[in-house]
Amino acid sequence: MEQPIVASVTVSGTDAALLRELAAVLGRTPEALALEYAAGTLKLPAGTVGDSEFADWALFDGPHDLAERAGQDLAHGFGL
Repeated sequence: MEQPIVASVTVSGTDAALLRELAAVLGRTPEALALEYAAGTLKLPAGTVGDSEFADWALFDGPHDLAERAGQDLAHGFGL
């Protein structure tokens, strides 16, 4: 029987912060995402969102005053 291979991964700095936030959103562990990141199957944005290939991740194409009108829009949607 072959001996198992044991490896560890350390991610620090902004990459670690991004992995923690992404893990919280996805309901996964940061460690699992760090392994995917080290393996190259998970890519993180290298710069600001607007300068990255991931620019569409967080962009919302809607009215600029959405937060200000949210209460009115919800009331209208519920027929109030």
